[in-house]
Amino acid sequence: MPPILYKADGSPPARAVMMVIDILGINVEQRNLNPVLREQDAPEFVKKNPMRTIPWLDEGDFWLADSHAIMIYLIQKYGKPEHSKLYPTDSRKRATVHQRLFFDCGILFQRLRAVMAPTYMGRLTEMSKGMIRNIVDAYAMLEDYLSENLYMADEVITIADLSIASTMATLVGLVAIDEERFPKLTQWYNNMNKQDYCIRINIPGGKEHSDGLKALMANTKFHQKSKI
Repeated sequence: MPPILYKADGSPPARAVMMVIDILGINVEQRNLNPVLREQDAPEFVKKNPMRTIPWLDEGDFWLADSHAIMIYLIQKYGKPEHSKLYPTDSRKRATVHQRLFFDCGILFQRLRAVMAPTYMGRLTEMSKGMIRNIVDAYAMLEDYLSENLYMADEVITIADLSIASTMATLVGLVAIDEERFPKLTQWYNNMNKQDYCIRINIPGGKEHSDGLKALMANTKFHQKSKI
C-alpha cells in the first residue's frame, strides 16, 4: 500500500509537498481534505496528526505532519542522486536551506495566515493596511536573500524555493510584487513559474486559494452591508 498524503490543492504547504512528490516521481496516494470544513479534525485524523494541519503523510505505521518535515523526509527516503541539489549535503548550504524553510514557516506563511484566519471566520471584508505592509515587508526580506544567490538558498532550486514559492503563489494573488522595488524577487518568481511542476500544481493551486480568499471577503462584506 503506497503512502497517503492528505492535502488540499489550494493549501500552500500541501502544494510544496505535492511538487516534491512530483519531482521524485514516487507513488503516493493523494486524498483531499477540506480545511474550511475542518475535515482534518475528524477523531481518526487527530489521533495521527494532533496539529490538525494540512498536509500530513500516513505510511500506515508512521505519520508525519508539517510540510517542511515531510519534504525533507521524502527526499531522504526516496531521493536519487539526480535529486541531491534539492537538499544539498554541504553543511552550510543545508543550513541555509533550513533557515529559508524556517523563514517560510515562521514569517512568510504567518503573514498569509494573518489574512486567512479572519477570512475563514467571516470577519474580514478586505485586507488592512497593516496586513499589506507586513506582506510587502516579507517581500523585502526575500529580495535581500536573493542578493546572495539566483535562488533562495543556492544557485539552483532547492526545497526552500518550493516551499516559499507555494506560499508566494497565494500571496501574489492578494498583494502583487512591485517589479521596480523587487526586481530580484520578480525574476525568481518568474523563473519558478516556468518549472513544469509549478505550472501544473503551484500556479493553479495558488490562484484557487487567493481567489477563494477574495471571494470570502467579498461575501462577508456583502452580508455586512445587507444587515445595515
